[in-house]
Amino acid sequence: MRIVSQDLSKSLKGYSSKWVALKPQTTQVVAVGSSPKVVIEKARKSGVASPVLTRVPKDYGTYIL
Repeated sequence: MRIVSQDLSKSLKGYSSKWVALKPQTTQVVAVGSSPKVVIEKARKSGVASPVLTRVPKDYGTYIL
């Protein structure tokens, strides 16, 4: 199994304490909201059937997604 790491701090800047849906293939932000349910619905409406969800931390100390 190959582990790939990516620095998403620039892509997620400005979304502090929000839930974010990412497109799995590109890690592009496709939806943002205050709850996972809302974010999943927005992502699916935008055409991403299985988004990757994460909650953006308040600061970027060590954070593993």
